[in-house]
Amino acid sequence: MNFVKKKLVTIPDDKGVVIKIAGAKGERYVYKQIAYFRNEAGKPRNRTKIIGKIDPDTGKMFPNSNYFQLFNLLPTLPDVKIWDYGYTYLVLKVCRDMGLHDCLSYVFGKQTSADICVMAAYIIREGNAMDGIDDWQQRNFFPDIDRQLTSQYTSRVFASLTLQQRMNFFKNWVKKSLTSGNVCYDVTSISPYSQSMISVERGYNRDGDDLAQFNLGMFCDETLKTPLYYNRYSGSLTDRTNLASVLNNAKNVGIEKVKMVLDGGFWSEECLKNLNELCEAFTVGMPITLKESEKMNAEHGAEIMKYADELPDHHTYCVSTEKDICGVSGKVLLFFNSQNHINQCNDLSELIDRLKGELSALKHYPKGKLSRFSPYFIITKHEQDSGFDFVVDPEKIEKLRSKKGYFMLFSTDMRASPAEILDYYRAKDADEKVFAQIKVDMDGNRIRTHSEATTNGKTFVTFIACIIRAYMLRKMSEYLANNSTSLKKALNQLSNIVIIANNDGEYRFAQALTKKQKAILAAFNAVDGIVASLP
Repeated sequence: MNFVKKKLVTIPDDKGVVIKIAGAKGERYVYKQIAYFRNEAGKPRNRTKIIGKIDPDTGKMFPNSNYFQLFNLLPTLPDVKIWDYGYTYLVLKVCRDMGLHDCLSYVFGKQTSADICVMAAYIIREGNAMDGIDDWQQRNFFPDIDRQLTSQYTSRVFASLTLQQRMNFFKNWVKKSLTSGNVCYDVTSISPYSQSMISVERGYNRDGDDLAQFNLGMFCDETLKTPLYYNRYSGSLTDRTNLASVLNNAKNVGIEKVKMVLDGGFWSEECLKNLNELCEAFTVGMPITLKESEKMNAEHGAEIMKYADELPDHHTYCVSTEKDICGVSGKVLLFFNSQNHINQCNDLSELIDRLKGELSALKHYPKGKLSRFSPYFIITKHEQDSGFDFVVDPEKIEKLRSKKGYFMLFSTDMRASPAEILDYYRAKDADEKVFAQIKVDMDGNRIRTHSEATTNGKTFVTFIACIIRAYMLRKMSEYLANNSTSLKKALNQLSNIVIIANNDGEYRFAQALTKKQKAILAAFNAVDGIVASLP
């Protein structure tokens, strides 16, 4: 029987707890009666399990695994003397500074909110496979948290986070975090291991994987790039089909009368009308292949490079025209970037040169490959044999070149200038970066859950991890740029801040903070705070 060494607990004052003496040394053990019955003679008997060994010096007991199981408790952390502390200290400080800790505690209570923060901290560093969280927690010090989280326990926490609780959190979080009223929205697909959940269906997979999925629509604050709210829905529903439902759900948590920014994937008559009805204003990418787009380009594209049309972002020009599209009044903005035009034309020339080389190497008419070559070449098959001739089609090339460097937006934000609208649209990458965090940095493109309840809860905790990570990234952006490093490497520096505990329960740093560690902590005004935080 394995006892948790050096972690003493009070002997339970519970019916059925008895003490027995055993062994040559007369050591005392604590047992819990677990079943009662009568023997063949009709005399009362019971079955017991050992739950601990009594410490003769204190009168308390060293518990074993039966104790935690029978009393439905988490094992306490082992009496470790050395911990990593810099990263965990910063996570807890960030949660307090953002008001995230208060929002979580208000909705979920003190213990569950602490568990969520520990799990989110683990996901940021280790990914979303929770099977290593117990070992990781033993290496990382979280003040005032002595519960040992396990993979099984995290699954129970995930399943316990109800829809009502999550919605209450979103309402409080949106109220605290939404700043200017500009909101970005985007969608990604995530594939869980279980294919039997109701919301997991086949649909358009943005990663190109032939897997069933659910969709995750994310709202972010445009100014601070803070994740605000997400909506999880069936993998078979398209973004455009479900947009009205998503917007109505967002309205219920306080995201209403906002300025939405979306990419061209949402372009449709139905989406434009829904956005116009449910948003104060919106800006959406306008496909360049639309008839309206081609007409706008034909009328203004050739004369766009005028000084009067140049934006503060040099080499970028814009012509704007008020227009009703699909019954929605707004303005079409045609943008042109001269540097992008040159770069894209150069890329086109390089592509044509590569295709020339491929055609020259072919001995037979490229019957099965025409779609690769026909946009750029005139290919003539020989009548007498399987050979062919080819030449570049200059008219096709010029038509392609004439569209390089141009892009278009449609906006109902009539007060905003073209430069402001462009800034709003470029800020849309906040959502894309959040999805990159989920899928790449936190290994979230395959969510390891097998039921709706645990999937809902784990998605929520991953969302909390995204909030924390996005805040860290924003605060450290200057440090990361000046030092040409990544967030991961910066957090590695913090993990090297080690504390040591002596036998009297006093803590000290294993070594002084390095220059790099101080520079990172300074971005959060935390250099003095980490020293003062030691118990």
